[in-house]
Amino acid sequence: MHRRLVTALVVVLGLAFAPEALATIEGPCEATVAGEDVVARDTFARSDPISVPETGGVPVTITANRPLDNLKLEIEFAGIPYEVRDEPTTVNSTTGVVPVDDYAKYGIGLYKIVATSTGQGFTCVATALVDVQGNPLETAAGAIGIAMVIVGGLGVFSFALRGGRPGLATLLAMFLGVILAAGIGLLLQQYGLFYPTQIASILVLVGGAALGFLAGVFGSRGYVSG
Repeated sequence: MHRRLVTALVVVLGLAFAPEALATIEGPCEATVAGEDVVARDTFARSDPISVPETGGVPVTITANRPLDNLKLEIEFAGIPYEVRDEPTTVNSTTGVVPVDDYAKYGIGLYKIVATSTGQGFTCVATALVDVQGNPLETAAGAIGIAMVIVGGLGVFSFALRGGRPGLATLLAMFLGVILAAGIGLLLQQYGLFYPTQIASILVLVGGAALGFLAGVFGSRGYVSG
């Protein structure tokens, strides 16, 4: 049984680095992010991002052969979008700026930028990963990630060595495993090594829970009720 659980854990962690979907540009448009063409780029968990500084803004331009009537810019993290700009336009080429410096103090690393522009009878969607440069240890997200790794890692390690009452120990170890996995994922994202797509995020958390489950089960073997 335990061998199967270990195998399942390896498969889950492997899938966490698999792509969610190709994402370049949809619709009769061209697009650039920070001056880089988004065509042939993707938003996999381990994709090559566009490097941008933590100060200033990231310009996003969409161009069509017909007038555009709207431009919406979003930052997406773990499948959760956050709108940063939504404004009307009447030209064939429109540019919006994502104010990176407004968010860099909270966290840097890898993020997805999604630009959506509409025109008469068509919609264009451009996406690209950006890697916001900076020192993760100076951001709130970096500090939270380190704290989660310490708490989750020590907790899982403790349960694996000493265990506890079967059932309860396993549940607590699984929870700490999720904390550990989330912290590792957050730090990898902050250091620009891993973009948490929605699928990858779920699988990483499942992998952490599986690790905690194994720690709880093995540790509980030596538990003796008082």
